Amino acid sequence: MKRLIVNADDFGYTKKINEGIIYAHKNGIVKSATVLTDREAFDDAVSLSKENPDLKTGLHIDLDSMFEIKRPEGRVSGFKIPKLSPSEIEDAVDRQLDKFLNAGLKLSHLDSHHHAHMHPEVLPVVVQKAKELNVPIRFFRGFYDNEDFAGEMRKLVSENGVKFCPHFIAGWYWENVDESFETAELMTHPGFNEIWREYEIARCCDPNLMQYLKDKQIEVISFEDI
Repeated sequence: MKRLIVNADDFGYTKKINEGIIYAHKNGIVKSATVLTDREAFDDAVSLSKENPDLKTGLHIDLDSMFEIKRPEGRVSGFKIPKLSPSEIEDAVDRQLDKFLNAGLKLSHLDSHHHAHMHPEVLPVVVQKAKELNVPIRFFRGFYDNEDFAGEMRKLVSENGVKFCPHFIAGWYWENVDESFETAELMTHPGFNEIWREYEIARCCDPNLMQYLKDKQIEVISFEDI
């Protein structure tokens, strides 16, 4: 049986995004969300998470202030000047982790806004945190341009005993659940008041999709199940 994690990014960004994530959880296939601790609706996300304990929550590490962002791809590129040291990166990750845990949330996994944790200067820090906390991370080969370098980064994760989904689906716009995999993560961005996010709500709550998953015996799971 194929297994699929459907994760909603950006929980805590705005109240309308939070509402969309909860709607997609209650009425669709979203079972996991990652929380932004430093955005305007963090407290609202904490309250909603506690009201919906079946929605597993991870930390959506936000390092946008440190990086230039490739907006069309939605990914970090180079550091802003001046480049930060590993200890400064670690301090930023630790502060967000502490805020998440001190709010009484249970950590299911780690990923990041604009995939900042995949940057080669950041990944070792996040892998160490994941190892200490015994939680999975999001990792996907497509972040890296070079196959050999991607293999080195994957080896870093694996050799530290940190779990990750072996297959990553970057969203409804690019790939789909018909691909060949055993366990995969599907990244989604449901939310209200933005057309593209409302499209993602519709996809996550499509009754035809839910029936398709049932017919194809694709089990929707959370990161805790990998």
